[in-house]
Amino acid sequence: MVRCFSFIFVMFLTTETLFGMGGFVLQTTSADLRGVVIDSRSGEPIPGATIFIQELDRGVAATDEGRFEFLSISPGEYTLLIRSVGFSAATIEINHPADGIITVELVQSLLQADELIVTSSPIGKNLKYQPAQALNAEMLQQKAAPSLGEMLDGTPGVTTRSFGSAPARPVIRGFDGDRVLVMQNGERMGDLSGTAVDHAVALDPLAMDRVEIVRGPASLLYGSSAVGGVINMFSNDLPRDWDAGTSATMATHVATVNNMGAAMARVQYGTEAFAGTARVIYRDGGDLRTPDGRLPDTSINNLSYGGGFGYRTGPFETGISITGMDYTYGLPEAIDDLNESIEIRMNRVNLQSISTLTLDRFIDHAELRFHISDYNHDEFEIQREPNSISETIGISFAQQTLSSSLVLRHRPIGRFEGALGFSFNNSEIEVGGLDALTPNANGYFLAAYLYEEIGISNSITLKAGSRIEYKETFVTTNELFPDASFFEDRNDLIYSGAFGLNYSPSERWTIGTQIARAYRTPTIEELYSFAPHAAAGSFDIGNPTLQNEFSIGVDTFLEYQSNRFQTQLSLFANQIDNFVDFSPTGEFHEPSGLPFFEYVSKDALLYGFELGANIVFTESLSGGIGFDYVRGHERSNEQANLTFIPPFRTHLDIKYDNGSIWAGPRVKIVNKQEKVAANEEPTDGHLLIGADAGYRFGHGLTLSLRLDNLLNERYRDHLSRVENRDAPMPGRNLNAMLRWEF
Repeated sequence: MVRCFSFIFVMFLTTETLFGMGGFVLQTTSADLRGVVIDSRSGEPIPGATIFIQELDRGVAATDEGRFEFLSISPGEYTLLIRSVGFSAATIEINHPADGIITVELVQSLLQADELIVTSSPIGKNLKYQPAQALNAEMLQQKAAPSLGEMLDGTPGVTTRSFGSAPARPVIRGFDGDRVLVMQNGERMGDLSGTAVDHAVALDPLAMDRVEIVRGPASLLYGSSAVGGVINMFSNDLPRDWDAGTSATMATHVATVNNMGAAMARVQYGTEAFAGTARVIYRDGGDLRTPDGRLPDTSINNLSYGGGFGYRTGPFETGISITGMDYTYGLPEAIDDLNESIEIRMNRVNLQSISTLTLDRFIDHAELRFHISDYNHDEFEIQREPNSISETIGISFAQQTLSSSLVLRHRPIGRFEGALGFSFNNSEIEVGGLDALTPNANGYFLAAYLYEEIGISNSITLKAGSRIEYKETFVTTNELFPDASFFEDRNDLIYSGAFGLNYSPSERWTIGTQIARAYRTPTIEELYSFAPHAAAGSFDIGNPTLQNEFSIGVDTFLEYQSNRFQTQLSLFANQIDNFVDFSPTGEFHEPSGLPFFEYVSKDALLYGFELGANIVFTESLSGGIGFDYVRGHERSNEQANLTFIPPFRTHLDIKYDNGSIWAGPRVKIVNKQEKVAANEEPTDGHLLIGADAGYRFGHGLTLSLRLDNLLNERYRDHLSRVENRDAPMPGRNLNAMLRWEF
């Protein structure tokens, strides 16, 4: 922690030097550019729309009220490019300073337009070098689910690791756990969702206003744990864009498959300089129902809250928020014994701050992020007797995390635009309980990266970047791991880099490609686990000799878009040295009855594709089709299969949307998976039919309905981690969500 606070203090002094009155000279003749984006049919605001100033290569996303703002813009003529999912892109010319607030009307379109994905670039440009996707507030409402994994399942290249509803977590292109980085407002969350199948993402989906998905290696910007991709969840707990006055959001979500109900209330008040916001969410649900009946120990209950303040003056903006979550959920580990159950009780509190400063010097934009997280969870083993109930803590975790990032964007130098970034992360974890899985550990990393984009011509842009990171991990004893002689502290100096190309020969065609050297350091669980993990249904065996994973990843996509047709083909391959595979041994631990799983190092190859297309039949009717496939095996003569690789999938949908009403069926076809690792069971294919419908009442009120597994199909998901592999997935389910913004 001493290193931690020393670093933050030095960074603060550096920031003061850069931003102080004796440093850069602030622009005095500039003015703020403000506007609102609305639906041309209904006049309703369009939240999450992206606005891009072509002459400045700067972009922002609209607020929930459709408002946008660019600070300190010099007078002159500018071209604004405005895009939003479900609307045709618009281009307008303005003469700044404008007279009042600019109003932009977008016309509804059934094809998705490109968006500004801030997660994939530190300089706010809408060029893509690898596949990415953004989900705005309405899309998240239509995908309403109690967990991030269930909500994103079915998006291109994204499946879900299933172990009941609560801990469902996204899997990107076959990469699971610690290889997929889940962030909140651009910073690591500090929870343990990436370390084991029974750990949940510590943010309720109702708190999310926008989600960005970047498929493919992103270690250049975010370091270890981003080998497979990044999912960035944005919430409005920290006000960043606001209007004067009071606004509020209320939402309810119900589901029949587990008799679940959830409610959210949020209020925000702002003046020209200040804003404050607060929200609360409550969710409660029973056990999941399957075609065979109830799946025991899958109930959920959580209470979460958040609030924050924002302040802005001229080119400076800052904000701070505090959020928390108390989550209790069951796990379907011992479902054959109704007298035994496993329950996780989790608590997380985090503090986050983001500050930005716009300058009229070489460094024209700076952003400083700061995040503190206090996370705890206990895994209770519950035994029910005729006249009593006993509870035992099998494993307990307590983790404190402190992280900070500083991004300094420089103004264009000839054809070069880019940013310099610094990041710091410190974490301390204590493990206890009767079956403490690992020893205690603490560690930190310091990193710096340089990112540049080079405009070769109007149609060709290159990106290049490199990152250097120094990481130390210190292992300490606890009650079940008292002998320190078995531990070895680790320190690593790691380099990563990326090179990309974006080629747009016309407005309709885009080709993007990226080659990246990414890395991942083994987790403490992979190194030192040696205990029954009842909540996950396995006896975990670590390997202290594991080396860092290094991969060379190649991503290429081809995209075509017209007024009536849009398609994208994405190809990828990842060659990984020292890949850590969590493999079943085929044997069982006799005292606990749990199967042995061990962490084994392999040289691996993962490759595959995603192909999607959308077509507009009429002004209100469209259809879509999508395919995704991934293959994973060892780079050996035998080419043995890797574990838990998702099978080939096909998605079909038809949608009618006249601006007020939308409705349509969808079909998901999942092939059987026979390319399995040793001691891993294959799974049969299945076909699921569903439907979506909804109504936009106007005045910010929207109702969405989603029907899943209409025919109550009995099927098994290959990524399910339920110990009894014959237990089917959830049956027929109707989701309904009502959201009102006013």
